[in-house]
Amino acid sequence: MVWGSAYDGTVVPESQEAYVEEVVLFLRACTDRSPALLWPEHEPAVYDTTDRTSPASDRRLSAYLARSLASALGVPVTETSGAPLDGPAPAHTLVVQTAGRTHWSVATAEEPERPLVLPLLTSEVLYLPRGSRTTVTAAAGSRLISLSLTTPAHGRGLDREPFRTARRPH
Repeated sequence: MVWGSAYDGTVVPESQEAYVEEVVLFLRACTDRSPALLWPEHEPAVYDTTDRTSPASDRRLSAYLARSLASALGVPVTETSGAPLDGPAPAHTLVVQTAGRTHWSVATAEEPERPLVLPLLTSEVLYLPRGSRTTVTAAAGSRLISLSLTTPAHGRGLDREPFRTARRPH
């Protein structure tokens, strides 16, 4: 199947496309104010390898998601895996837990004294609005990827639904 301009000649299974569509719909519901958690129905299978236990598969998944989400959202999406996630989020951030478990404490600018505390399990997706302050504790063997998303410019201050104009994949 072909999915948007992210198509690079590799056959992408329907389950991968369904996963990306879930993430796009999830982002359309996110706001600038609060973090959000997605428990996806589809697994983010890496489409070009059978070894899903290696960091190399994480890099392939990260690259695929960055291209696919940029195409669907119409905004720049940058791979930021490997960058520290403790501290303030400099941009809208999407975190995908690829293995194991991490524990997150997330404080927003609106409620800095009342952080959300939540676990993130394999395949779950966490959205962090720009400016969220995070503390992350990772279990042994856990892995994640992170992507930075640029908010569309609307010319009218802070947009509370930054990805509302995302297109559904064909």
